Amino acid sequence: MPETKPPKKKRAAKPKPVEKAPAKVGKATQLAAIQDRYRRALITALDHPHRAQGDRIRAALAALLAEKAALGVKDGEEAAEASE
Repeated sequence: MPETKPPKKKRAAKPKPVEKAPAKVGKATQLAAIQDRYRRALITALDHPHRAQGDRIRAALAALLAEKAALGVKDGEEAAEASE
């Protein structure tokens, strides 16, 4: 009588790596990051000739106000939140 081999066991499927959810960042942290980018833009504007500084400062201010508007923060509102 021929010997029969036992059926091979199927390997367990490798579990997929769990993707981490994006970190939740508070409004205060987002505002601080926006203000930091604005501050850095002002500092880098100082390295350019006087005529070019105005354009760079206006562009940085426009970016700051646009990012704050995207967060839904009105100008001066973050100062009121910090003092409370």
